[in-house]
Amino acid sequence: MSYGPTPTTTNPVSSGTRTSQSSQCCASGSYADAIKKRLSTSNREIKSLTQPTQLPTVVHQRSTSPANISGRQASACQPATTSQPSRYCASGSYADAARKRPSASSQETKSLTQPAQIPQGVHQHSNWPSDISGRQISAHQESASTRQSSQYCASGSYANAAKKPLSTSNREAKPLAPQAQLPRDDRRHSNKSSNISGQQASAYQRSTPRTFHPEAKSPSPEAIKKEINSAFAILNNQNFIDAEKAFQVILQKYQGKLSLFNKENATIGLAKSLKEQTYEKKLKARSLLEELRLDGRLNKFGASVIHNLDLTLSLCEQALGWYFAAERRLLRLRQKRIDDNEKAQCTPSGFYAVDIANARLWQCMGKNTQSETLLVKIKEVLIAELESKPDAPSAGKLRKHLDRVNISLARLWQLMEKYQLAEGLLLELSSKQPDDSEDILCKPSCRDDINLALALLWQEMGKYNLSERLVLNMSEKDPDDSEEMICKPCGHHLVDLALARLWQTMGKSDQAETLLLDMSGKHPTDDEDSLCKPIGDDEIDLALVRLWETLGKQKLAERLLLSMCGKRLDDNEETLCTPFGNHEIDLPLARLWQATEKHERTERLLLNMSKKAPGDDEDSLCKPSGHHDTDLSLAFCWQLMGKLERAERLLKRCSDLYHSNEFASALLSLSAGQDGFMEMISRYPESADTLLVTSIHYFRLACEQIIDTGPKSGQENLHKALEFVESTLKKYPPTAGAFSQKAHCLRMLGKNVQQWRKWFNRADALDASRAYRAKTHFWRNREAAALQKLSNLKE
Repeated sequence: MSYGPTPTTTNPVSSGTRTSQSSQCCASGSYADAIKKRLSTSNREIKSLTQPTQLPTVVHQRSTSPANISGRQASACQPATTSQPSRYCASGSYADAARKRPSASSQETKSLTQPAQIPQGVHQHSNWPSDISGRQISAHQESASTRQSSQYCASGSYANAAKKPLSTSNREAKPLAPQAQLPRDDRRHSNKSSNISGQQASAYQRSTPRTFHPEAKSPSPEAIKKEINSAFAILNNQNFIDAEKAFQVILQKYQGKLSLFNKENATIGLAKSLKEQTYEKKLKARSLLEELRLDGRLNKFGASVIHNLDLTLSLCEQALGWYFAAERRLLRLRQKRIDDNEKAQCTPSGFYAVDIANARLWQCMGKNTQSETLLVKIKEVLIAELESKPDAPSAGKLRKHLDRVNISLARLWQLMEKYQLAEGLLLELSSKQPDDSEDILCKPSCRDDINLALALLWQEMGKYNLSERLVLNMSEKDPDDSEEMICKPCGHHLVDLALARLWQTMGKSDQAETLLLDMSGKHPTDDEDSLCKPIGDDEIDLALVRLWETLGKQKLAERLLLSMCGKRLDDNEETLCTPFGNHEIDLPLARLWQATEKHERTERLLLNMSKKAPGDDEDSLCKPSGHHDTDLSLAFCWQLMGKLERAERLLKRCSDLYHSNEFASALLSLSAGQDGFMEMISRYPESADTLLVTSIHYFRLACEQIIDTGPKSGQENLHKALEFVESTLKKYPPTAGAFSQKAHCLRMLGKNVQQWRKWFNRADALDASRAYRAKTHFWRNREAAALQKLSNLKE
């Protein structure tokens, strides 16, 4: 228990108010016995003091009013509600307890141990301080709003609580007035002590009982709000670990003291911090949000009414790869249903953040047409609002929303291979025209996000010179700078990474490696242990892994990935195949092992990531795990291992669950060369992927015909395969896969080595890692058999 604030004493006659504190006494026995032994005042005075009718209501049995025992008649106090009895924590009489109390002077000791000066009229267990100065008790009024109670935190008698001697009486102190009625709980623990020295009573000072500690003040709402805002500022700066700690401190520090809104806000902030970290922390974030969701109300569509809860939960599920669950949640939040038609689902809901999140999720799921339709309609709504109210206070916010929609739309068009639309939109946002000079086109605008989107688009379109010049200008470098200067990081993280990836695509792998190592604080001449030590920035570490793969440095890439997982090359198989928990690291490791023909290890890691085991039954093995990319990688692994039926079964189930174009394309690739392929391909719109897989289909048919009946029977299908791949290269930007496929067709047609070799070289220029990857496509074995038969015929 602890004292409250120190009371302020005032003259009751002049002010009529006083702040007082009450005390507990722990004596047994009556005051009457003490009076019989020690009373020395006159009978008239005793009679006046012992008549209950002369006392105010508060001076009653167990009265808490101070008595003036000066030998004069007590004056009436203001009537007050009858007080409640105090509780005591020790046995024994008042006199026994007082004997243990050390005193500052013999006079004080004597006054404390001789209760004979207490009149009979003051009834047993009185615990208000007494004024024994020989003066009459003055009438007073006490303001209830100024009173504060104090509580003992120790057991034992009153005397034990006052082990330190009281100071000598303060002659300048104002006389204490009786305490107005306290609430029941406050009066029960009232413990104001008395100064009975024959002088005027003085108030207790707060610092006197040093063993007591004041209660901690409750935090103000403004202070809590400031801490929460500071934590969100850390989160917005993408310092996710620090943000996690900040939100945890808030929730623990103010446990039970946060308002409902602040608790919800801090919990959602903590979940946002966790979802950007490891897989386990993503699961923890989802668990926190689901628990919070149970305490809130839902609307008629089943969405939580707690602000930002379902949106954060859907983003968390998306980060876990649970696209289907995230889609259902976002549709409910947009007041749509999963069985609504496409037109209804693609109509903006009016909740901008949710609509944008849904469009991006559809893009991840391969539902590009739906994503495009929704983004275009959002853009139309924003333009209409800006045109109707250009000077409204919300106009600035609407313009920011429109910029984000435009960039999202440009990236989607790039993904959909609508390059002219994407380029035109980005140039318009940069205040440029397609026919501007190269100097103007490559001059950075004031928006880095637009500049980087344009550089990436030009890179994919094969306009490498424009892309490189734009990024170098953003880095404040010149193409004619020295190698040392041009490979030095500019300090802008995203720009440096964009330049490294561009150089890798352009075949400038040495420059890309120098730049990435410099960003990592490393040097190409460092020993292998230093080179393979992660720097803690996953983007840079993974960019270096991908680059080393293209350079044929698979051992370095594998060591770096394992080090990021806390593993070593010489660990046992069980340890190596135990997932780290971060899919951004586990999946590249699985793909690296796959590229180096470690198929069993790849399969085991992917099965562990899917919570499966090699000995499970077929139905369990082919059940989607809920993580889009893991299921896709496992299906591709099974294809390479020749487990075609299992791969096809998983792909079909995943296609039904995720409704993703990637699974559809994988199914098409798996079905190429089979009877139902043409019927299946007719359901999809034309694209670079569909044209390329159709070329592969005819090529596989030709290989089987050559093996079965001879080279002449496969010529027609070989020409069809060449026709489709050339159409791909003509209509769409070149890819390493398309160049490689053309080389395969020309070689099978019997063209000379120079003709088909140059196409393989061009493919290697676009994807240098091809030269170091094992050619493990399951149908390539049949191609090798067909080539061998052609070679035998020529001999």
